[in-house]
Amino acid sequence: MTRFSGKTIVLAGAVAACALIYVVAGANRPAVAEDAFTPAQKEAIGPVIRDYLIKNPEVIVEALTEYQKNQADVEAKQFTERISKHKAFLADGAAPFAGNPKGDVTVVEFFDYNCGYCKKAVEDVVKLVEQDKNVKVVFHEMPILSPASQDAARWALAAHKQGKYFEYHVALMKGSAARSVQSLESAAKDIGLDVEKMKKDADSKEVRDMVEQSVSVARDLGIRGTPAFIIGDMLAPGYMGLDAMKEAVAKARKGSQ
Repeated sequence: MTRFSGKTIVLAGAVAACALIYVVAGANRPAVAEDAFTPAQKEAIGPVIRDYLIKNPEVIVEALTEYQKNQADVEAKQFTERISKHKAFLADGAAPFAGNPKGDVTVVEFFDYNCGYCKKAVEDVVKLVEQDKNVKVVFHEMPILSPASQDAARWALAAHKQGKYFEYHVALMKGSAARSVQSLESAAKDIGLDVEKMKKDADSKEVRDMVEQSVSVARDLGIRGTPAFIIGDMLAPGYMGLDAMKEAVAKARKGSQ
């Protein structure tokens, strides 16, 4: 069932109302400005519009549907233009990744270590990499929920410098509580990372700049929350689920052939 917000319904009503004013004014005459109506005419038109919309509510839905379609087309075009600008960064060979480094389809994920749906999505990402040997998943930090998210993102990139990013990434995602520095250290020790080196790397300007750039690119792409996936040239905001992820990969693979 289609659901519309109050704001969009009002907008659609306004669109429908404008259309009706045009009809009342005479469809065969040139469009007229609002000032062309006298106060008396405006007062007379108001009840007509209200009565028409009450009797024909489908006009609002039709106007809203058309508006949303146009907006979706505009946003898709804007995203295509923006992703072209950031394509080199998104697929940067220096960025952490899992799967086949030469995979024919690249999945890019923006995430936050304290995001519940990101924690759920990590299981799907692990299964996708295990089941599809020709996919590459690139990870870009988007720590927007809390200062603890910033810490976790920097520590994960520090783990990347020791060649164990994905292992550390999965370990952090499996925890249910917000990540403290103590828990970050504990997770690092569990998988055999050099904790003292991680502390220095996590606090380095290089790592801080990497996090900042990832967030900046995400914002420019129109990503406002986590998780968000880019598969091929398609943006999928929010949790997808494994089946939807596989379908998107198959579509991207078919489109590249």
